[in-house]
Amino acid sequence: MNSSSHINGTMEEIRDEYFKVIIPVLVLSVFTMTVGTLGNCLVLYIFKFKYRQSNHRYFIICLAACDLTGSLIGIPFLIAEMTLTYFYGTTVCKISRYLSHFLGFCSACIIMIIAIERYLKICKANGKQMSSNMARRLCYFSIIFGIIVSLPSAFLYGENSSPKEISNLNVSKCHYQDKYKDTFFPWMYQAFLVLWFIQAMITTCACYAQIACRFRTRNAAQNIICQCVRIKNSLDSLDTSSGRCNQLALKGTVINKSKSEIKAYRLAKMLFIVAAVYLCSYIPYFGASLDNITKQNSLLVERAFNLVCLKSFLINYFANPIVYGLLDRAFRAECQNLFYRIIIKY
Repeated sequence: MNSSSHINGTMEEIRDEYFKVIIPVLVLSVFTMTVGTLGNCLVLYIFKFKYRQSNHRYFIICLAACDLTGSLIGIPFLIAEMTLTYFYGTTVCKISRYLSHFLGFCSACIIMIIAIERYLKICKANGKQMSSNMARRLCYFSIIFGIIVSLPSAFLYGENSSPKEISNLNVSKCHYQDKYKDTFFPWMYQAFLVLWFIQAMITTCACYAQIACRFRTRNAAQNIICQCVRIKNSLDSLDTSSGRCNQLALKGTVINKSKSEIKAYRLAKMLFIVAAVYLCSYIPYFGASLDNITKQNSLLVERAFNLVCLKSFLINYFANPIVYGLLDRAFRAECQNLFYRIIIKY
């Protein structure tokens, strides 16, 4: 009787200590779930019904669908993993890790495709372009790819026993299972995750670097043309009206071309920031994951900073709508109109 009450007491101590540690992660999770759900619902509605059909529209809708899935389904399982897995089993752990890996792979694939599509559109404008049907198929491919390559996480993750801490009690955490502890499978899967992240980062950065160089070259050429137009206007100020009409037509062509290039530049800049936020949010996650493989930290040794780093990818679930709101004037205007109609109606 005394032994049973002592065990119950120590388990309560473990729970109390653990919940103190995970409070920052729980706050981040609830914030992400709230902002991510509202923001991605806005993105899906506005880009689906208010924007013209285009390749980047399909990709943004697919990204928003992934982020909304993470906010509505992934985060509740993540919260259940953090609050239940240590004491009530591994099923929640497997589902949570599979969902997070699936959404991560799917989003990375879409972000790479966006970078390649922008590169073809801007740097290879005279070459073969990505069609709308191809863009939709690539979105479906990204989903299927994420489903398949995330399957190992459903087998590798599960019950991982921490070192015995209090009164010879053994507690479990959501990590690579004990039966894989002395094998190469965790290292192989983690190496695959890191290599996939590195190649995604290199591909995306290379495409946007080429785009930046292209815009810089075009701006330099455009400045030369504008200077030539101004010089010609000053020299031919006494010419006939037909000559002035030709000058105005040339100037109008330059202005129209400049407007289209500015629009393309703004879109590329916005999509690059989306990609940069995604890539940067996973750097702390991979660092903490590799640290956890090399160090078998006990339950009470894990601290809030390490746990926050492991959940840094949650930033992706709510960041994109904020980026669109800051950098896309049309999206911001549609949001304002929508809120205005809701206020008028109610």
